[in-house]
Amino acid sequence: MIVPALYQRQRTRGFLTEADLRAVAEQLGEPLYRVQQVVSFFPHFRTKPPPAVEVLVCRDLSCQLRGSRDICRALQARASAADSPTGVHVREVSCLGRCDRAPAVLINEQLFVSRTADNLREAVEAFARGGSLPADRDQDTADKFSPAWQIDPYPGAPTYSAVEQYLRDPQPEHVIKALETAGLLGMGGAGGRTYLKWSDVLQAEGSPKYVVCNGDESEPGTFKDRDILLAKPHLVVEGMILGGLVTGAERGFVYIRHEYHEQIERLEATIGEAYRRGVCGPSVLGSGRRFDLEVFVSPGGYICGEQTALIEAIESKRAEPRNRPPELQTNGLFDKPTLLSNVETFAWVPAILLRGLEGGDNAAVPPSSQGSAPSEWGKWFRQAGRKAAGRRMFSIAGDLARPGVYEVPCGILLGELIDDYCGGMRDGLALQAVALSGPSGGFLPANVPASAFKAEGLAKYLPGSGSMIDVRKLPLDVAASRAIGFMLGAGLTIYAVDADMLAQTIATSEFYKSESCGKCVPCRIGSQKIYDLALRIGSSKPMAAAELQASRMVVNLLGGTMETTSICGLGQVASNALRSYLRYFASDVSRDLDATR
Repeated sequence: MIVPALYQRQRTRGFLTEADLRAVAEQLGEPLYRVQQVVSFFPHFRTKPPPAVEVLVCRDLSCQLRGSRDICRALQARASAADSPTGVHVREVSCLGRCDRAPAVLINEQLFVSRTADNLREAVEAFARGGSLPADRDQDTADKFSPAWQIDPYPGAPTYSAVEQYLRDPQPEHVIKALETAGLLGMGGAGGRTYLKWSDVLQAEGSPKYVVCNGDESEPGTFKDRDILLAKPHLVVEGMILGGLVTGAERGFVYIRHEYHEQIERLEATIGEAYRRGVCGPSVLGSGRRFDLEVFVSPGGYICGEQTALIEAIESKRAEPRNRPPELQTNGLFDKPTLLSNVETFAWVPAILLRGLEGGDNAAVPPSSQGSAPSEWGKWFRQAGRKAAGRRMFSIAGDLARPGVYEVPCGILLGELIDDYCGGMRDGLALQAVALSGPSGGFLPANVPASAFKAEGLAKYLPGSGSMIDVRKLPLDVAASRAIGFMLGAGLTIYAVDADMLAQTIATSEFYKSESCGKCVPCRIGSQKIYDLALRIGSSKPMAAAELQASRMVVNLLGGTMETTSICGLGQVASNALRSYLRYFASDVSRDLDATR
C-alpha cells in the first residue's frame, strides 16, 4: 500500500523527497504519478522540511468558544516578534477531536488542552529551545468516564468469550438475528440497521471479503471513539473478528486518524495480544478460520470519514467519495464485499451476544460461563433503551459543567443528558442553542417553533407540546429524530446565552469550505460561496431587513442545490449552519427583522 510506505519514509526525516516518491513507486510497482496523486491530496504528507516548531490550533466549535482564534493570533504575533525564537510556525486547523477539553493545540504533534495563551506560549518557546513541557493525555479522560459504561461484558481482563461462543456453534444466522433483535444501528451518524449490513456481506458473491472499522472521527464535536479505543479497544477487535467470522471475511483494517497517537499505540498493542492469544491469525482459536487485522493510519482530511472516501484512501487513491450504488457490501475495498462500520458499532457486538436478558442501568453484568442461548441474544440491548432500542455513546461539549463521553439509554431527553450527566450548564447560564449533529445539522435555539418540525413526529414523541418546542425535551434517539425532523449525530455541542452564534456559523462554514475534497462542482464552489456569504453577513452588522431576506433566499437556494447535486454528505450539509443561523438567530444582525416575517 502506498500510504503506509510513504509514512515509513516520512518518519525518517519529517518530509518526503522526490527520491522517496520514486523509491516507493519502484518498491510497489506503481507508476510515479500514482504516488504523487496520494502525496498531493493528503495534508499530512510533506514535500518540504517542516518548521522546527509547528503549532496547530483547533478553530472549530468548542475550541472557538474557548477563544482558540484569539490564542492563535497571540501565538502568531509572538512568533513574528523580533525577540522570538526562530523556526516557529503557528496556524489554525480543523477539529482535533478534543472538544471536551478546549482549546486543543498540537505542538510538534504533542497534545496540549485547556491551556491559556500564556501557558501555550511557554510550551512553544520550550520546544523552540530544544526542550518541551509535559503534554496532556487522552487516557485520563477515558479512565474518568469509562467505569460507568455498560458496553463491556467482561468484569476483568477480556477473554474473547463471544468469539469462543460463536466458534462452538458457528451459525451466522444466529448472530445476524441477534443484531436484528437488538436493534443495533450504525453509530457513525447514518444510523443504518447493522444486521442488514452483515447479512448483505454474508450473501454477497465474491472473495476475498473485508471488514473495515471507521475510526477517522473528524466531525467537529465528536470524540467518543477516541475514548472507546483507549478504554475498550478489545471490544472493537472482538467485534471485527466476529464480523469476519460471520460474513466470511479474512482480513480487517481499523482506519484511524493520525492525530490519535495514544489510540494507535493502544490498538496495535491490543491486536498484538489478540494474535498471541490465537484470536487473530491463520486459525482463530484453532478453528481453521483465518482473520488478520491491522491498523491503517489516516494521512488526514475530514472527507476520509465518508465511508467510500475512506475505502479509496486504503486503496492508495485520493480520498474522493464514490458515486453510489454499488454499495460497499458488494463492491467495497478492492471492489470486493466489505463490512464497514463505526468503532462503537463493532464494540457493542460482544455484549449483545453474551448478555442475553441480563443487565441493568447501573452495573456491568458478566456473561455466564457458557454464554447465553442464541434465542436470548440481543434482548438485553433492545430493552436497555428509553422508549427506544439500546444504549449508545454521546460526545457532548461546549458550555457545560462536565463535558465528556457518556453512555446513556437511547431515547433519553437532551435536558436529562445536560443536567443528570453533564452537571448542567457552565456557571448556571441559560441555554441559547445546541448543535445535535456536530455542525452538520446546523443550530437549534433553546425554543424552536413547532412549524420547524414534522407534525406527525411531534404528535408521537412530544404530544401536546404547543407552538414552541423546548429543545431540552427532544429525545436522543435516531428513530425519533427522523420522525420529528432534526439531525442527530454522536457529537453534541451546547451553547450558553453568551455564545456568539454568528462567529460559530462563520467558523463552521469555513470548516466545510476548507474540508471539501473538490471532486464535485456543487460542493467545491457552493461551500466557498456559503463561507463568503457568512463573512459578508458578519461584516455588515447591522443589515437592513431587505438585505437579510435576500441573503436568506440565496442561501436556501444554494443549499437546496447542493443537497440534491453533491456526491456525498459534506456538500449536502455544508449550508445547514448558515441556514439555521438566518432562520433562528439573525435578529442580532438586522434592523427591523420583524418586517420580513
